[in-house]
Formats: sequence, C-alpha cells, structure tokens
Amino acid sequence: MADQHKRACDRGGRFLGPRVNCENVPCLPAALLSWVLDDPRQLPYLLIWKEEGSGNLVEAARVASCNEPFSWETNRADWVDIQRANGSQVWILTIERQMPRNRGKFRLVLCPSCQQPRRALFPWQLNPERPHAVFNSIWQCRSCAQLRYASEGGALMFHPRTDFERQAEAVENVSRSPRPEPWYPYVFVNPEHARTILPGRLLDVRTLSASEA
Repeated sequence: MADQHKRACDRGGRFLGPRVNCENVPCLPAALLSWVLDDPRQLPYLLIWKEEGSGNLVEAARVASCNEPFSWETNRADWVDIQRANGSQVWILTIERQMPRNRGKFRLVLCPSCQQPRRALFPWQLNPERPHAVFNSIWQCRSCAQLRYASEGGALMFHPRTDFERQAEAVENVSRSPRPEPWYPYVFVNPEHARTILPGRLLDVRTLSASEA
C-alpha cells in the first residue's frame, strides 16, 4: 500500500499521472436542466461553452424537454433531449429530491454511465494515454469521466521548497490558490443573441438550435 501511494503522489502530496480537473471541462449542471423543464414556454435552450482567453467555441448543445415519455414508470416532464454540435443526441432522465430541512425540492440528473443521481454531467473524459488530455465522450458524471476536483491531492496548496519561497509565503500569507469556478455555459433561448459572444460563428449555432424547429 505504501508503494502504491508513492507511485500515486509526489513529495508534495500532489497526484502523479494523467489528470484533468472537472473545472477545466464544460459542465452541464442539473440546476440548468430545471430551467428547461420548468419553462412554461417549452422552448429549447442553446448552451455554448467557449474559452474565455481565445474566445474559441469548444462545445455547444441544444437542450429541450422531451415530447414523449420513455416509460410508464417516469413522467415525461423529467426527461431532457440533448443534441450536441457533433451530431450526437441523447435523452437524459432527471429526478427530484426533497430538501432535508424544508419542503422544497431540487433536481438531480441521472448519469447514463453509472445510473446514479448527480449534480452535473460532463461531455469530455480523461485520456489516460496523455498527462493532461481529454477526448469527447457521452454525457456522464465526474467520476465516470475520471475527472478530479482542482483541490484534490493538494494541487492548490502552496508547498515552499526554498528559503525564498518560504519567505514569500510568510510575507504574502498565502498557503493555497483559490479554487477555480466550474465551466458553466452561456445560455440562450434565442440563437440570434449568441452573436454577442460568437461573431462569425452564428451559422453553426443556428443549425444546432433549429434542428428540431
């Protein structure tokens, strides 16, 4: 067991081997699916993920409530239809849970891989053949996609190794980096509004948004 731990971590306690943090992968939160399902207009939503630095479009999806139930055991109002820009389409089941301290409810999404209720799904999966790489996959939860939180394994902790670094830590009083925010999408009901963040790329967005118009 000790040998396994040595192989898994470096001297600072950080994980070794291939790793991608979930904060660096597009995130589809279950709360956003609640917006789609609870919208009385029953309109499809256009979701866009782009790199803030370069402005490049990295992922896009059309999310809509399903028109037909898939089983007599479930309500059709619990299903969403997700179409990606690469042409893939999947139907995802959501479930409502009771809040422990009041009568409110919150929605979770069922991971297609492990069939467990989760708070979010991700469209990319860790590529174990490369240190910090991913590949397109089905929508699945963080565990099934083999993603880590940025805070796991002490990755955000500051480990001074030289006198200068220890002095800098004492002066700045910084022991860890702030945890990054999840990579949430831009959300649109009208695809024309996507022009504000994707100039010159609206044609692809229109095609995706109108695929079932």
